[in-house]
Amino acid sequence: MKKAKTSRLFSWAKELAVLGAVILAITAWQSRHLLDADGSVQLPEIRLVGLNSGSSVALASEGKRTLIYFFAPWCRVCSLSIGNLEYLNPDDVNIVTVAMDYQSIEEVQIFVDEHQVLSQVLLGTQSLKDTFKLTGYPTYYLLNEQKQVVASSIGYSSAMGLKLSTLLNKQS
Repeated sequence: MKKAKTSRLFSWAKELAVLGAVILAITAWQSRHLLDADGSVQLPEIRLVGLNSGSSVALASEGKRTLIYFFAPWCRVCSLSIGNLEYLNPDDVNIVTVAMDYQSIEEVQIFVDEHQVLSQVLLGTQSLKDTFKLTGYPTYYLLNEQKQVVASSIGYSSAMGLKLSTLLNKQS
């Protein structure tokens, strides 16, 4: 009886390890074209129009870490993941959401209202899409205090995954 239980636990552990390896491989493959996340990419000053303000706003401010969340209002994965941003501590990391590939500002506003987005929403451009090498949504970039890319990801990220990423990439 004890041997069967141990064998079953070992089998589950093996299956979990394989599943973890598959998830890591898929994530690495999806992220292969994103900007390097080793701190070697320093972003220039980028200003975008704010959804609600209509004025020009800096994408990231020096002196505070910034998580940039790129989304498209038609993206179903974005609908599932954007709420996870609210679990991050805004005192620890500045959260900026950037709408991409939208047909109209009204479409973005409907998405923002429907998902009760509390973070600042900026309107992205094709030039920005090229700068960040965006190939899908959602795409996340974590910048350090000097506006260097220290982490990136594409696809769904849980609240725990976002918290871990910001904790593991904390630099001062």
